[in-house]
Amino acid sequence: MNKIQIFLSGLFDSFFSIFKVFILSRFNTKIKIHKIKDEEAVILANGPCLTKDLELNSSFISSRKKFCVNFFALSREYEKIKPEYYVLAAPEFWLIKTSSYFNEQKESLIDSLTKNTKWEMLILIPFQAKDSEFVRRVSKNNFIRFLFYNNTPVEGLQSISHLLFKLNFGMPRPHNVLIPSIFLALNLGFNTITILGADHSWHEEIKIDESNSVTVNHEHFYDGNKVQMPMYKLEGEKYLIHDVFRKLHFAFKGYFVLRTYAESIGAKILNASSKSYIDAFERIRIQ
Repeated sequence: MNKIQIFLSGLFDSFFSIFKVFILSRFNTKIKIHKIKDEEAVILANGPCLTKDLELNSSFISSRKKFCVNFFALSREYEKIKPEYYVLAAPEFWLIKTSSYFNEQKESLIDSLTKNTKWEMLILIPFQAKDSEFVRRVSKNNFIRFLFYNNTPVEGLQSISHLLFKLNFGMPRPHNVLIPSIFLALNLGFNTITILGADHSWHEEIKIDESNSVTVNHEHFYDGNKVQMPMYKLEGEKYLIHDVFRKLHFAFKGYFVLRTYAESIGAKILNASSKSYIDAFERIRIQ
């Protein structure tokens, strides 16, 4: 596409994003109230390499504010790490109807959060979860507070997108929990964000069986074995191969959007994962 076509396409995407913001977003987000200044944060993704990353970088992690995600609280490391922030993004956490596997995991997570969290922690979860059973049950632990965020996807012209980002009205497409985690850390005021445990290597073991079912290795650092299973959409349909790669495309693309946004507000995102396919952020080795 030439420059005019690119501009018009971006302009259309921006108008559509603004429309989605007016329809889907809440304007009373309290993220700015919790904003801090000039601190470093580390985000612990749950990829298989996090086991090694935790062993090698324990002192580095303990000296920074910590973000954990999804089912990290089911691991033995949860009570050792004591994260200050915990990010959830998947609708399955607040929807009533989910797969039996996810429902079992969710029940275990609720149990761990309510029984094992004995320090002040802020759970960041989309506004859609505000009146959910998940929030109601976990709120019984007085150490835990909730902060709700807008997960409305924003795309289009960079200047408009960045304005909507700064206002917390939307974010890059949250196709992976790491995207809202990084975004929220930026908007909470952290100026240096280091990522650990972000393998993002699902494509290495995508398989298609004789019935044309697509399975992906969902292994996490706390799993004893590989977890090869189908991916399901919210409607209960299985992902097809092009759905899987499309989802990966938006996730990896989102990291470049976050890099540009971080640069625009004077922050930086570093990837210290011992294994990672994310090519958007500067790779470092922690000394």
